[in-house]
Amino acid sequence: MSLKYRVIEVNQPLGTFYVFKISAFDLRQLVDTEPYYLSLENNIFENDGVQRKFDEDRGKEIANFLKSTESALPNSIIIAGNTKNFEETDQWRVEKQNIGGCTDDYLIIPELKINGAVIDGQHRLFSFKHLSNDEQKKYELLCTLYLDLPNPYQAYIFATINMNQRKVNKSLAYDLYGYDLSEEESNKWSPEKLAVFLSRKLNTDEHSIFKGHILLAANNDEILSKLSDSTPIDWAISTSAMVEGILSLITTNAKRDRDTLQMVSHDHRFRSVLSAIKSSAPLRKYYIENNDLLIYTILINFFKASYNALYKEGTILFKTVGVQVQFVVLKKILHQLDTDKNISIDYFQNELIKYFFNVDKIDFTDQFFQFSGIGKTRMKNVLLINMGLMTIDEIKNKNDFHEYRRLLGYE
Repeated sequence: MSLKYRVIEVNQPLGTFYVFKISAFDLRQLVDTEPYYLSLENNIFENDGVQRKFDEDRGKEIANFLKSTESALPNSIIIAGNTKNFEETDQWRVEKQNIGGCTDDYLIIPELKINGAVIDGQHRLFSFKHLSNDEQKKYELLCTLYLDLPNPYQAYIFATINMNQRKVNKSLAYDLYGYDLSEEESNKWSPEKLAVFLSRKLNTDEHSIFKGHILLAANNDEILSKLSDSTPIDWAISTSAMVEGILSLITTNAKRDRDTLQMVSHDHRFRSVLSAIKSSAPLRKYYIENNDLLIYTILINFFKASYNALYKEGTILFKTVGVQVQFVVLKKILHQLDTDKNISIDYFQNELIKYFFNVDKIDFTDQFFQFSGIGKTRMKNVLLINMGLMTIDEIKNKNDFHEYRRLLGYE
């Protein structure tokens, strides 16, 4: 059974978030926390997470306060949604619904299971474990939600909130943000940090087709379309789609790479540490060699070629789902890089036409597609099947075979 919460959308320079109320009991079933730690286990240093370690004594003190007749928690619990690698149908989404004749934005959570992480407020929230279930169900909390927020941005928000508070070590806050107390050299960057850097650069570079088109919002084309309607731009994609696309070119496991780097002392923490880890990512060796200029040039030239060859007003290819598919194609093309040794705009344009030459035949306004949930997966599948990068037999829901065949003109 899905859960539904009426939300208020808030737009700020960093991006879009949603505010809503929820019982402490429900929220505890939907989110967890990833403590930042550095421990020695089996002679290996391990590091992970964003949060400080939960302080049980502090938690009990807060719980005693919560049980009082005058307790109040007016500040919001800040969370990130869609932190687990679930199927898209199980991911959280925001959509408009008309209930009782009134149309509002609603957060739809398909199942009561953990798919979020606490960015700020873990002690307030998890202190409720010392209260009874009935007490938790009656206690409403104000919650701030960011959807599809990349991990570096979760850390940035945590660091921004806590930088000047005495109880948070500044070294931790800066490290979470992506830097230590002195500016970190780029040859120490994890794949995530490089992907965020390149995404920001693509969004500000005059030579980039993405200048001003990358928004920090959910991977939801309907939401992005609404946001772009309030700006001079005519199309937009999400930051997380760009970051994840770039990551796919340089790593097959970003978390493993980040953890491996963090196991090494800062003085010896260089990308070359990751050279022993096998990866099929096509630009992996250039990331290891610190050749960020080549990676960036490939991105600039590929998407210029893409824009020249594929852009039309309203096209699905320049929405979030379309750009995700373009990254799949780019990965395929780049596996030929050592042979073709060509990253020119003309070369990419010729290769793109081979894959996308008959995309215009697909009717993406068909009822089979929706902007959220399963519709996004269907769009991606149709594009990949149409380009020969996927077969209908790989579709998990066999009941949809007829619809895919119909849309692709197979029958």
